Amino acid sequence: MLRQNRVYSLKKGSHICTDVREEAEYETELTVLFIILSGAAEIQSGDQMFNLESSSVLVMNPQEKVKIRNIGGTELIYNVFFFSIYELIGVSEKELRYQHVSDLFPHSGLFYSQVSAEVKNIAAQLIKTAAEEAENSKAIHMLNDLIAKIEDEYLSLGQRTFSSSFHSILQYISLHSHQALSRDAVAKYFGYHPNYFSERFKKETGWSFSDYLSQIRMDKAKVFLLEHTLTIGEVARKVGYQDGLYLSRKFRKQNGMSPSEFRKGREFERIFTFQFTGALLATGIKPAAVLSSYSNVPELLREEVSSSIQLAPDRLPTIEQWRDLKPDLIIAPTYLYPNQKIIEEMESIAPIMMLDWDTHDRLEEVKIIGRIVGREAQSNEWIQAFEEKAESARKMLKGALQEEETVGLYELRDNGKVGIWRSTARGAYNLYTMLKLTPAKRIQKEVLGPNKHLIISENEISAYAADHMFVVIHTAMQASRIVETEHWRQLPAAKNGQIYLLRLEDFWASEGVALEKQLDIQVKCILNRS
Repeated sequence: MLRQNRVYSLKKGSHICTDVREEAEYETELTVLFIILSGAAEIQSGDQMFNLESSSVLVMNPQEKVKIRNIGGTELIYNVFFFSIYELIGVSEKELRYQHVSDLFPHSGLFYSQVSAEVKNIAAQLIKTAAEEAENSKAIHMLNDLIAKIEDEYLSLGQRTFSSSFHSILQYISLHSHQALSRDAVAKYFGYHPNYFSERFKKETGWSFSDYLSQIRMDKAKVFLLEHTLTIGEVARKVGYQDGLYLSRKFRKQNGMSPSEFRKGREFERIFTFQFTGALLATGIKPAAVLSSYSNVPELLREEVSSSIQLAPDRLPTIEQWRDLKPDLIIAPTYLYPNQKIIEEMESIAPIMMLDWDTHDRLEEVKIIGRIVGREAQSNEWIQAFEEKAESARKMLKGALQEEETVGLYELRDNGKVGIWRSTARGAYNLYTMLKLTPAKRIQKEVLGPNKHLIISENEISAYAADHMFVVIHTAMQASRIVETEHWRQLPAAKNGQIYLLRLEDFWASEGVALEKQLDIQVKCILNRS
């Protein structure tokens, strides 16, 4: 009896050609394999999104729906296969017992580019063979060869693909850090051998997996400790520890004080900000030092922090210089986690509050900073004043905007791409939340509804266009694209003089006082349009 550890059942194989902007949706509960032969595709399933160029492969575990869209400027040509997988679970003299499996491939998909000619040839032959009868033995044998070859190529490229999926790994750990996470479980979830995962994780971040997880839990505990209604035990369970005693020991070891001592707080006189500068200014405090990049201090905040020490992003202080600067609190974003050495040096000098960036509601972010620095009353006063200012602006705009007119915020990117941001970025919060303006339908459906950023090709801009379009640009050369490119010139907003250019250096960060100043610019754009 021929014994195979894994067998396949092919349901369908197709060779597809689609026109520009065309899309297809597949409803299936089978494993799906895409091989892109020509053009560029965006494949979406649930909360996962993949951009595939020519000669790319994607294998996905069973999904309810899979959507593929042509995002290039030419015809999209691809092969797609739907099949089931069965693994051997029992052997007797008379039979082999197999069980259907639905999680053979990494949760994030098995994906790589530069697929070999051999894979393409096997796939082409399989489609011809399956056209006669999908379940015939020759087709099954060819599918087995095809998957084996794809897995071999994927594994040989594993070292290269780890970095590209690394951001997803860190996001997953942060999202699930309150659960009983283990290195082996996370490695399996993303399709890596545990030892290889540990080696690559250490190389990418400087942390071991356990130390990284502990760091995240401690930083989240600091935020929860600001909620005085929670007991230490409740905080412990919220961040992934079983009891308050264990949290207290870990917290004291890392921070030099107990959770209770941290909770009492103190007056901070020398606060350094690596991010959230605008939110700190909203509490009435000027930082003693700031990271000087536009991502932290937009141009329109420069005057507000002119007396602060300017820390250059490419020349951060040495440990000796940190001691001379004498910060008593450092506020930093969690995207700095991969820089273990920097974090550990700063922690040896002063307490650090690590907060998620581009995540919180912008007014809630001001409240969080207010709790951290003991200025909740001042932060609430600023929020109230900002809300009143936005309400006044809404009334001013009523005569300038028709009730049915829509707005949208966009950013020109490199390589003919356009970013469409959710409300946390580039002043979008003002348009959609503070001014309560109506977004374009597809922006509401694909960006604001699911609360995620979206990157599109520039030739798709008409599908996401609004009556009033705020476009963030990086350079003057980008501005010329709006005037010279037909994709933009043919838009109603362009013809009506309702495309408003915003400088990235003014809109890079949208926190607190920066958001307030950005509101002034956005309102003037509409009121002063020609």
